[in-house]
Amino acid sequence: MTEDIFRDNFERLKTSMNTAKDEYFKPSYDCIAITAEAIRHGNKVMLCGNGGSASTASHITNDFIGHMRNWERVGYPAIALTADISVLTALTNDYGYDQVFSKQVAALGKAGDVLWAFSTSGNSGNIIKAVETAQDKGIKTVVFTDCKGGKLRELCDLWIPVNSDHAMITEALHLFYVHSIAESIEAVLSPV
Repeated sequence: MTEDIFRDNFERLKTSMNTAKDEYFKPSYDCIAITAEAIRHGNKVMLCGNGGSASTASHITNDFIGHMRNWERVGYPAIALTADISVLTALTNDYGYDQVFSKQVAALGKAGDVLWAFSTSGNSGNIIKAVETAQDKGIKTVVFTDCKGGKLRELCDLWIPVNSDHAMITEALHLFYVHSIAESIEAVLSPV
């Protein structure tokens, strides 16, 4: 039974990757350009998501501040809005979980920054509020979702879908995409 689960999930991931068409890659190229331009002009990247998507946001923040391949480069300004447990619990307690990221975007973001928001379904209420707040402030919004996109598909500046509607596969593909995007941004800004 466990072998079947493993094989089924592997096949889902393989199928999603092997059947992805160019329409799934073009938004990633646009994300590279938008994000590199923001960093080049002294702006920052803010990242948010729930559950496994929160881990992706934190993980890629590490790669922005640290490195992908170029160990000698200066870190890029990035903030995982998922990382400060005191802020997360205070905002959730005082304002509700639907504002946990939007309050941070309002306080930390400025025009010219970029918000990367992750939602497997595209319908996470707190991510929707974060995107709306970012747009009100002139912050570019990049949203990573499944192949359907949910409500966020229509709200963001740039929608990056992956070729799956299975939550686990979507999360795995998000990590692959953002690693590839971050490595490309590093190649643009800090070539080895």
